[in-house]
Amino acid sequence: MMMKESFLSFQSLFQMMIRRRFGRSNKNQETHSSSQGNNNNIWQSFRHIRELKAAWNHFQPSGTCFLTYISFESHFFYGYLKLPILFIDDSTKPMFLNLVAYEMCPDALDDYAVTSFLCFLDDLIDHPDDVKELRSKKILYNSLGSDDEVAQIFNEIGDGVIDFDVYKDVKDDIQKHYDKRMNTWIAQAYHDHCSSPWTIMAVIAAVLIILLTGIQTYFAIPGN
Repeated sequence: MMMKESFLSFQSLFQMMIRRRFGRSNKNQETHSSSQGNNNNIWQSFRHIRELKAAWNHFQPSGTCFLTYISFESHFFYGYLKLPILFIDDSTKPMFLNLVAYEMCPDALDDYAVTSFLCFLDDLIDHPDDVKELRSKKILYNSLGSDDEVAQIFNEIGDGVIDFDVYKDVKDDIQKHYDKRMNTWIAQAYHDHCSSPWTIMAVIAAVLIILLTGIQTYFAIPGN
C-alpha cells in the first residue's frame, strides 16, 4: 500500500514537472476539435521550412520554452510562425524519447503535448538548412555543433511516433497561406532581385532610368 502511494505521489510530481516545463495543450485541443469539421479536406503539402520560407513565411520565437506555444498568423503576403525556444544537447533525444514513452502510458496526461510537438517539428525539419534557419531566428540553440545531427534527431524520433493532430489547426492555417501562389511569386521575385544590396540598387537604378526616360519622352513631344 505504501509503495502504491509512493508511486502515485511520484507520478503526480512528475506530471506537475511536465506541466511546468512543457505547458498544457488543452487550449490547442479545444480549438482543433471546434474547427475540425471545417478543415477535414485540407491536405498538407509543405514538407519543410525551406518550402515555407519560399512562400513568404517568417519564423519567430514565441518567447517561452513551453512546447504548446505554437501559433501562425497570415497577413496578406506575410506569414508568421511562432515556435517555442528549444535548446538541443546530448540529453535532448533520450529525454524526448522517455517523455513520449510516458505519454503513451494509460495513467499519463492525455494531451500528448511532447509527442505532438515532435511530430510538428518533424514536419518542419528535414535538412540541416532547416535547422540553420531556426538557429538564425533564435528559436533553436544547438549545443551539438552540427545542424545535421539535430535534423537527424527529429527525423528519427518523428518516424517512430503517432501524430495525434493536436496542432492540426495551425498546420491548416499554414497550408492555406502556402497555397497562395502569389506569395510564392513575390518571394521568388524578392529573392531574385532584392536578396543583396547590389541587386536592390540595380532594381532602383532600373526603375529610375525608366521614369526619367518616360519624363524625357513626355517633354520631348511638341506642345509639352
